[in-house]
Amino acid sequence: MTRGVFNPDEEVQARLRLIFDKFRELQTARRVMRYLRTHDLRVPVRPLRGPAPHELVWRDATIAHVHHILHNPAYAGAYVYGRRRINAVRQGPGSHRATSKVAIDDWDICIKDAHPGYINWEEFMANQRRLADNTNRYESGHRGAPRKGIALLQGLAVCGQCGRRMTVRYSGPDSACPVYCCLADRNQTGSSLCQEVRAPAVDELVAQTLLKALEPDQIAIAIAALDEIAEETRSLEKQWALRRERARYDAERARRQYDTVEPENRLVARTLEKAWEDKLRLIDEIEQEYRRWRDREPLVLQAQDHAALQELAENLPAIWHSETTQPEDRKRILRFIVQEVVLDQKKIRGQVAIRILWQTGATSDHQIQRRVQS
Repeated sequence: MTRGVFNPDEEVQARLRLIFDKFRELQTARRVMRYLRTHDLRVPVRPLRGPAPHELVWRDATIAHVHHILHNPAYAGAYVYGRRRINAVRQGPGSHRATSKVAIDDWDICIKDAHPGYINWEEFMANQRRLADNTNRYESGHRGAPRKGIALLQGLAVCGQCGRRMTVRYSGPDSACPVYCCLADRNQTGSSLCQEVRAPAVDELVAQTLLKALEPDQIAIAIAALDEIAEETRSLEKQWALRRERARYDAERARRQYDTVEPENRLVARTLEKAWEDKLRLIDEIEQEYRRWRDREPLVLQAQDHAALQELAENLPAIWHSETTQPEDRKRILRFIVQEVVLDQKKIRGQVAIRILWQTGATSDHQIQRRVQS
């Protein structure tokens, strides 16, 4: 749906909004596709071939349909050109044009807010990062989507020897014991395993550390620290506001000077026009610096956020240990808090060294005793 997408009927609008809302909730395109098929909800499609290529049709949801909608920047209100380019290497003699995807930063044209969209550009970029991270390619640094296995650190475990992501295999009776394995060297060079770590003790320590970090008193301390950071952010925001206001004032002043010059004074007019353009260019540079600063600044929590965090801290242990909570739900909770976990059982003899990298950028180090034969 790339033609006439912004004048659809109400049913199409509601279906597209539902897809974006469900992806925000379910986190993966495949889960969205399964939700649509379970509830017999079809997706709108405009066939590009056939006798009537421009008529809207409704078809059963497929993973390709959902991916097409989530990857399309038009739904984020952007006009773009150059999403794909001809790939001469893949193009054989007598074949159709072979194209390859182009990174977003390398698109030829990208005009944001060109028309109304269903989501904003920031959410679109967040969706692209999540879709890329959901790809199960550990060698490329992707975590993959949470799956049903009981291994808590699936996609988060990183080898402390070589720095690559570890895969999961299940051993023991009925394949009930997960093991984190670093297979990169064996797969690429045919050598032995880099290392493998049994998961149960590691998962238990990480879960206990997570729940302890989210205890109500720890949350209260974190909220107090965030309030101090928010106060400093507000002070800096005021300084940025004054700087931006000054730049706009100087540009407006340069415009008034240019408007008052007599047309006969061409040299003076060109000089004032250049000065005006320099002021406008300075405004654009300051706005870009301001946006980069805003992206680096931590999130400012509101009063309702404080109450929600306190309530979460009180209910999280019960939710975590509940029999109805599935392993993939625990993994999803963990990923909101933890970025990755580095495992190294060769660093300390007879122990497994564990380093947890939190989403805030902080790290914590732990050790557990290995269960090995004497």
